[in-house]
Amino acid sequence: MSALSIRLLVIVSVSMLFTRAWAGDAAQFQFGMMYAEHIRGVGLYAGLETEGVMPNVSGYADATLLASNSYDQEEPVFGGVSVGVRSALPVPLSPYVGVGVYVGENKKLTRADHDQLDNDGNGVVDEYGEMKSDNTLMSAVYPEVGWRLALGSSFTMRMMGRYMVSSFGRPHDDWFYGISLAFGNE
Repeated sequence: MSALSIRLLVIVSVSMLFTRAWAGDAAQFQFGMMYAEHIRGVGLYAGLETEGVMPNVSGYADATLLASNSYDQEEPVFGGVSVGVRSALPVPLSPYVGVGVYVGENKKLTRADHDQLDNDGNGVVDEYGEMKSDNTLMSAVYPEVGWRLALGSSFTMRMMGRYMVSSFGRPHDDWFYGISLAFGNE
């Protein structure tokens, strides 16, 4: 899948979820904390989850912000958007499985005074101190497993694990673990 295809998939999926949520279906706002094992990153995520996409299936979209010095020493903060589906049993305490897609970016300035290009458009190639903006777009697909605890009809807790299969190749795959709280209508 190309980066453009993934971005379009994310935009369409998020639009569908928000349209469904604002149309009065059972939507919950979710927020949580996340830990990325391989890159030793910690972060927060927040989003919207809506029930009833199919029987016992919910759809979600969330935004993630992570910090990791082992990922990038100079610009340790990066973020992205996830969309996916989860399926759980209709009981208060239930294991669940899901799948999703993540698209993220880490933007940073890097030296460009030895790359044989005029990066700042002033007609001079490789001038001293020339910088360029390096946007690293990363996408991943992931399976997700976890436990869901529904406390009443409008409050949910989740513990989850996602195995991120990275577009950067297998050495960049990573386990993300998280805990979240969700609340909303019903």
